[in-house]
Amino acid sequence: MTTTTTPPPPGDPTATGPLTPTDHRAFAFLGQVNSRLRQCLCTLARYGVALRRREPARARVLLDTVRPWPLYKGGQFLFDLMEWEDLMVDGDPPPLMPAERILAACSLPVQWLAATTAEAPTATKLIPGQRTAAALDLPLRLLAATARAAFQGAAQDLTDLLGTPAPQDGTGDDTGHATAPDAEGADDELPPLEAGFYLYEDIVVGALVVLGPLLADHAPTATAPPA
Repeated sequence: MTTTTTPPPPGDPTATGPLTPTDHRAFAFLGQVNSRLRQCLCTLARYGVALRRREPARARVLLDTVRPWPLYKGGQFLFDLMEWEDLMVDGDPPPLMPAERILAACSLPVQWLAATTAEAPTATKLIPGQRTAAALDLPLRLLAATARAAFQGAAQDLTDLLGTPAPQDGTGDDTGHATAPDAEGADDELPPLEAGFYLYEDIVVGALVVLGPLLADHAPTATAPPA
């Protein structure tokens, strides 16, 4: 008598093949990272397209300002090397990522940058322990920035849980920081992605639009807009 074994259902990816359930879960996480990165990049690019169409002079000045900077050039190199354009344009367009989520994700890295690049106070005379204090200054500033971000996040979470939502006027949030303006009204009115020559530039312009309020919050105190 011959017995047959019922094959596993084809819809279960862990039922066949050499990969373990842990492998599949690991790939599921990495796939989520790719999806969120694609969603973020495409959203920033669409903000850039909107500004380039609506305010071409401003978009041109923004790009002319950042083009000489190593961060811009390094970003262009990584964008081409990692073939992020293929990631962005392959398949159906992803849903827009809320600007508030992009701001929240970038808040702590921006605070770290602000802490590391802020001018350290200079001592007028040599005092005991000055060199040790100077060596510890940067780590302490980073720790302070991290603690401040954690405290603000916890306070906001408690406010969201216990408080009554306050009406929003579109100019700021209840943390005192300005929020990113919509490029063309509601998010669903943003123009579609434009692949090709302008794609990296659109991402940069979109990042400056969305992250502009966050970056401005950490500007040096002596910074003043031109008259």
